[in-house]
Amino acid sequence: MFERLPPTQTLRAFEAAARLGNYTRAGEELHLTHSAISHQIRALEQRSGRKLFQREGRQMVLTDGGRLLAGEVRQALLALDRALHIGRVESRRAAQALRVSVPPSFASAWLVPRLAAFHQQHPHIDISLRSSHELSELDFSDADVAIWYGRAGNKHFRYQRLLKEVIFPVCSPRFAACHPAITPQELVRHPLLRFAHHGGWEPWFAAAGIRQGEPQAGPVYDDPMHLLDAAAADQGIALARSCLVRNHLASGRLVRLFDITAPARGDYFSVSPFDTEKAATIAEFQDWLGAILSDSTE
Repeated sequence: MFERLPPTQTLRAFEAAARLGNYTRAGEELHLTHSAISHQIRALEQRSGRKLFQREGRQMVLTDGGRLLAGEVRQALLALDRALHIGRVESRRAAQALRVSVPPSFASAWLVPRLAAFHQQHPHIDISLRSSHELSELDFSDADVAIWYGRAGNKHFRYQRLLKEVIFPVCSPRFAACHPAITPQELVRHPLLRFAHHGGWEPWFAAAGIRQGEPQAGPVYDDPMHLLDAAAADQGIALARSCLVRNHLASGRLVRLFDITAPARGDYFSVSPFDTEKAATIAEFQDWLGAILSDSTE
């Protein structure tokens, strides 16, 4: 369809020569020699079948046909430049639109309340959140980066540790008031709320110097936020992860029973594919996330 069109460099050489009226100055603008500009003009004259310039003294003046062609070429180059600029803008916008897969518990307890601050600091990045409960559910065709709680293990993904959590027992203020002298050794005499996906009570008991395995009875919850809500509703004692329980403690919905902590069985990671065009945007988000997580959970 466009096989008769001359090369873009030829059109640019002609436009510059027509605008400046001088082959040497046109060459300086385009970083070409005088002879290169002259060669491009001759090639365009042969292709168009008409003479485009005539010499008047030291000036190269457009012929009537050259003047008509120069106007058309200038408009075509401007249109092409606008189209390429729009393409570059859209490409940058796409690279800065970040689809983040995140566990619902982390999103509601921590990330969503802080996104306004992120957007103020990084107005060029648009965050789109997608909920995912398990890393196995993650499809990087629908997400660019994931926030994941657990352990690094899949060699096909890039992991960056964001935060190491600790665990400790919490309960409602009412529950604590009803049991004012409770000790770590006495915990097993009270309802201990359990998390379905992995335990955690046994490591905490060990940190407290208590020989006690995982509780085998008591309510079980498959969402860590539901676990904390149950504790806030006076249903028993929950083993809380430091990051997720922060808002509950700050609001007074829950209180911490002891100063004894144990390492959580997982860490928070940022997970992304190795081959991604959004590596720079992901790194910017990760840096902010890591810094805010560390500050807010000290």
